Amino acid sequence: MIISHKHKYVFVGLPLAASTAISKELCQMYDGKPILSKHAIYQDFLKVATKEEKKYKVIACSRNPLDISVSQYTKMMNNANGNYSNGSLLRKNGGHIKQSEFELAQYFWKKKGSYDDFLKEFYKVPFDNFLSVTASYCQYVMRFDRLQEDFEKALLSCNIEPKRPLPIVNKTEKKGSYEDFFNSSNQKRALQVFGPYMLKHNISFPTVWKQPKVSAWSKFSFSILANVRKFYWLNKSYRDTIPQKVYKELQEKYS
Repeated sequence: MIISHKHKYVFVGLPLAASTAISKELCQMYDGKPILSKHAIYQDFLKVATKEEKKYKVIACSRNPLDISVSQYTKMMNNANGNYSNGSLLRKNGGHIKQSEFELAQYFWKKKGSYDDFLKEFYKVPFDNFLSVTASYCQYVMRFDRLQEDFEKALLSCNIEPKRPLPIVNKTEKKGSYEDFFNSSNQKRALQVFGPYMLKHNISFPTVWKQPKVSAWSKFSFSILANVRKFYWLNKSYRDTIPQKVYKELQEKYS
C-alpha cells in the first residue's frame, strides 16, 4: 500500500495487478511512501489511519481473472523469482507463498502440466480476490488491460499532473495473449470458476466465447463463499509477511 500526504491519496495494491510497477512509480515520481504491507487491504489501513487520512482518495487496479490465472500458471511453471523452490517464502515461515501452491508447483514441474490441468487442480471453487472488499472504497479503479491510460486518469483524479508513462516491471513471461490459453474444452470450466467474479465487477468475457452463460449454482456458490472470504480477509491477516524485494527497497528508501 502506498500513501501520499502531499497529494492525499492511498493506493491499494491488489495481487497480480501491476501493484509493483504502480507502487514504485508513485514513490519515485508522485510523493508516495509505502505503509503496512504490499498487498494490505483498505480495511487494514482504516485500523491505523487518522481522521484526515480516511478522507484521502483511494485508487486501485483490477485485472481480468482469466489473465490473473494464466499469469499464476506461467509464474508457477517458470518458478518466477525462485518463489516456488524457496521454502523460506512459505507463509508458515513468514513469507507470502501458500503451502498448497508450493506443493502444486512441484507436482506440475514433474508432470509438465498444461493450463487445463492447472485450471482443474488450482481452482476448486469460484474465484474471488481482494477487489471484492476494496472496490466500494475506491474513487478510481484502473483496469490492467488499459493500464497506461488509466494510470494517467487515476493521477488526474487526484489532481496530479502525470510526468511520464508508467514503466512496466515484473512482467510475466508468457507467449501471446491470455485468451490463447482458453479453448472449447476448458471454456465451460473457466466460466464456472471466473464467471461470477467477472459479472460482479463488470469484466468482459472474451469475444470468441459465444453466448457465455454462468450457471446459477456457480453464482450461488460465489455469493456464499464471498461472505466466508470477507470474514477471513478482514479478521485473519497474513499480509504482514516478509516484504518482496521491490517493496522492501521502497520501504528502506521512502518510509
